[in-house]
Amino acid sequence: MCRMKKIFLTLATLVCISALNAAEKVAFLGDSITYSGRWAMLVESALRAAPRFADAEIINFGLSSETVSGLSEPGHAGGAFPRPCLHERLTRILDAFPATVIIACYGMNDGIQMPFDRQRQLAYQKGIVELKRVVEARGAHLILVTAPLFHFDQREKDGNNYDAVLDDQSAYLLQKRTPAWSVIDIRPDLRRSITAQKLREPTFVFAADGVHPSHVGHSFIAQSMLPQLWPILKLPGKPWNPDEKSQAILQQRADLLKHAWLSKTGHKRPGVPAGKLLEQAQQEADALLKQYKAAIAPRTSHWNGFEKLDFDVAGRAALLVKPKQAATGAPWVWRTEFFGHEPQADLALLAKGYHLAYIDLQNLYGAPIAMQAMDDFHAHLIARFGLSERCVLFGFSRGGLFAFNWAVRNPQNTAGLYVDAPVCDFKSWPGGKGKGSGSTIDWERCLKAYAFTEEQAMNYELNPVDNLGQLVKAKIPILAVIGDADEVVPVAENIDLVEKRYQALGGAIKVIRKPGCKHHPHSLKDPQPIVDFVLHVFR
Repeated sequence: MCRMKKIFLTLATLVCISALNAAEKVAFLGDSITYSGRWAMLVESALRAAPRFADAEIINFGLSSETVSGLSEPGHAGGAFPRPCLHERLTRILDAFPATVIIACYGMNDGIQMPFDRQRQLAYQKGIVELKRVVEARGAHLILVTAPLFHFDQREKDGNNYDAVLDDQSAYLLQKRTPAWSVIDIRPDLRRSITAQKLREPTFVFAADGVHPSHVGHSFIAQSMLPQLWPILKLPGKPWNPDEKSQAILQQRADLLKHAWLSKTGHKRPGVPAGKLLEQAQQEADALLKQYKAAIAPRTSHWNGFEKLDFDVAGRAALLVKPKQAATGAPWVWRTEFFGHEPQADLALLAKGYHLAYIDLQNLYGAPIAMQAMDDFHAHLIARFGLSERCVLFGFSRGGLFAFNWAVRNPQNTAGLYVDAPVCDFKSWPGGKGKGSGSTIDWERCLKAYAFTEEQAMNYELNPVDNLGQLVKAKIPILAVIGDADEVVPVAENIDLVEKRYQALGGAIKVIRKPGCKHHPHSLKDPQPIVDFVLHVFR
């Protein structure tokens, strides 16, 4: 009887959770930049990684040429039609689709690409206020997004200084930003992203016509929006996006539903493809969502008696090994290299309820490109699996570069560092510029990963041996296990320097030295000191 009651309560709980997730309805509103769909799809994919929105109804209602101001320039579209206004269709949308969250991006069309005019700006402001009034009267949460940039990288084509008009619109929204007004400002991030991209790719253009961003430009929009959206929606962890193949499925689904809903709710914009009947579109969309979930679902196997999940993040193979019973707070350790090698500490911690994670970053030697992939991996683990935001990094050999560099980049997410025969200076290994022989092929790969000439590499001052201040400031403890006769990663050029400098800065570091031991074997036959270290830093 008790067992049946427990099963009933579990099923009831699952039903309640499912109903809660399904209750979320998200609508995107905007002009042609929203209608094109890519930034909205990227936001949707990140939302679906959060349990609250995993099964939400998410629809893109963007409409080309649309405004919130109701303005239209003479002869718009060659005189074929005036610009449509959101307020003509907003009530119909909310009647048919009672959204709980609305993300709206307007402004690009509201100044009709003309020089600054106070009356036009007032019309835009009035339209925004009316949008907020109508949406909040339905009990929905409105999140306003500033317009993207206009001819930012082709200033000579902005004869009317229209980007300054968009700046004024943004300033209005930012003045309103309070707990009662949710506003996301993408414009500063876009300027930084475009400038950085042009340094890497001088021919890059954000929007060829000055208005409609490229594929990469839409990614910049999403990259700016998502970190600002997460605290507004009070979502845990950081946003995460799946790979391009999975995104393509979600984009197909979003486009299918977009046109079906636009047809159902109606609008006054000619030239928009007619959508399928909503019932038919929804059936196809359900199948696509199932396909999407299958594409991002981890593959299950077993490792040393524990469940192992394999999946891809940032285009790289990744895995998570789950304990039989997770410890309170879902703590975890992160192997930065050589998963499965000398796993005695890993297994002991799994037995104590710790998760074990790894992402394949071979041949990247702790370079910035690896750090971005590690950030994506961390965000994925937090959003998808609910792990603790803090972890202990295990840096074996060259994995020391990854562990130290990521901890410096993310001290708030680093509980401690266990490094084992770690590389702490790539000039020592693979460079071989000191006592060790190094590795010619790895040195060439390392230079390529960092996009360095050899001269630049030799002058680099952000190797772990040079870059410990942030770790000390964050009071991150370090445990190192090394062989004092290491011939591959010479101790004097690596952990000895780290130990001396860390202690001089006031940091806590303990080095366990194995007399006469060379680079191998790693770890300790009895891993208890490593286990005790991890347990202690998570207290």
